[in-house]
Amino acid sequence: MSALREGHEVVTLGECMAVMFPVEPLSMDCVSTLKLDIAGAESNTAIGLSRLGHRARFISRVGNDSLGQRVRATLAAEGVDTTHLMTDQEAQTGVFFREWLPDGARRVLYYRRGSAASKLAPEHLEPEAFEGARILHLTGITPALSETCAAAVKRAIHLAHAAGALVSFDPNYRAPLWSPEEARKVLLPLMAQADILLMGHEDALAVLGTDDEEEVLRPHAEFQARVIVLKQAERGASAWSAASAKRIAVPASPVAEVIDPVGAGDAFNAGFLAGWLRDYGLENALRLGAEEGARLVAQTGDYIHTHDSQ
Repeated sequence: MSALREGHEVVTLGECMAVMFPVEPLSMDCVSTLKLDIAGAESNTAIGLSRLGHRARFISRVGNDSLGQRVRATLAAEGVDTTHLMTDQEAQTGVFFREWLPDGARRVLYYRRGSAASKLAPEHLEPEAFEGARILHLTGITPALSETCAAAVKRAIHLAHAAGALVSFDPNYRAPLWSPEEARKVLLPLMAQADILLMGHEDALAVLGTDDEEEVLRPHAEFQARVIVLKQAERGASAWSAASAKRIAVPASPVAEVIDPVGAGDAFNAGFLAGWLRDYGLENALRLGAEEGARLVAQTGDYIHTHDSQ
């Protein structure tokens, strides 16, 4: 895969945090042992792309603390470029806990308010960070963190387009961060500037007010997207292409056992964007996305820790 690793093909921007979670189905009031790792929608996708042989750069801020060092070291070990991962001397690295409830559901407890990443601002973004990139991947989580983060996302889109890169955007709605009404006000103008829209069915319902495939996968006057993708978990994934004005659907990849569904959308994004970078065509990019999502849910953790060669 070394031939794929020339230059930074994808730039991501967001918050990567320390995450603690049980490895058995117990809530936090009952569990005695937790596993420590790192996680964040954009960094998960960056790691996924790196494991597929593509060069990804992650832009963010971490605290001058051991958890920030953990984030930096883990990303570097995964082959993600951390040149523009800044250290904040005052704010701490964000942390969250993920409960594994007895019914199999996961519940997230955030401790990220005022974190180093939430201090990210437009002036922290340098044009050279985007030079040579083919895709900038963003999610709706980042603009929910602070006004400066929202402004940084806007500047990132401008810098990416100025550098000739496409913008990939996943609304990735998180109810603990804001209401659907607040999210729509901020996210719809950002989504309007995206070239590739990657939406989960729950995100589509929260932001667009519908998760109906026909409604979501149609030309939207307010969007300029070349492709709109709808991720529907066990129902597979579908996409609409502006070039063909057609919808394409692929089934979900089979999974012997779902161990942990968290991060499946990020893994899908990594696979789909890898397929796009390789000019696989829309259907095969969807299939690779579905395969990556299936690999992720068959293990514990927010990103794929092992990978077969592609």
